[in-house]
Amino acid sequence: MKTFAQKLSSRKFIAALGGIVGGILLIANGNTTEGTTALVGSILGYLAAEGMVDLAAVRATAEEAEDFKEN
Repeated sequence: MKTFAQKLSSRKFIAALGGIVGGILLIANGNTTEGTTALVGSILGYLAAEGMVDLAAVRATAEEAEDFKEN
């Protein structure tokens, strides 16, 4: 499992953070539709990417358990 500092320095997190900041700037300048879309898209994209990483980790663990069970 990654530490909190490693997650903060991941490219996925930095990209999501950039989208969030961009969305906030768009909302502050009066572009609420585009800003909201950027905010929601960034958050959902980050969650989806982390979910895919977690899924891969679970599959790897399940395969290891299956291999252990067979031996």
